[in-house]
Amino acid sequence: MEIKPPEIPLPARFGQRLGIVAQLYTGFLGRLLEPHDLTWPQFALLLHLGRRGGPARISDMARAVDLTQPAVTKMVQKFAGMGLVEVARDSADQRNRPVRITPAGHQRLIAVQRSFGPAFDALLHDWDPAALERLIADLTRLSNRLDMLRDESR
Repeated sequence: MEIKPPEIPLPARFGQRLGIVAQLYTGFLGRLLEPHDLTWPQFALLLHLGRRGGPARISDMARAVDLTQPAVTKMVQKFAGMGLVEVARDSADQRNRPVRITPAGHQRLIAVQRSFGPAFDALLHDWDPAALERLIADLTRLSNRLDMLRDESR
């Protein structure tokens, strides 16, 4: 008599697959970022500042990239030393130190992203553009939901 494994509920199967994808993607990006002397969290912070355009507070950046304030502060110090960000003083509140990406930071961000081209071309080689658009829409919906749930848990 053959023993059949129990049916895994759909939400659990989704969670398992998402976990596998998250782990594989993190490793994939880690390998792409290694030649640029960046980690995924560092790249995420630089990317956030690049998308934002204007200055951001450490606490806002920490929340946006889901890191601790001390970790973000350390990254900002590293990036400031490299000329990728500038840290200003708030005349109204000396504790507030708005951070902004510099032109050199933007250039570095663009160069790093361009270097991803061949790897992403290989990753998406035989994807139908319409299917890829649907996947992007679904991933956007999923990330918005995760962001909302993160906010509710705080």
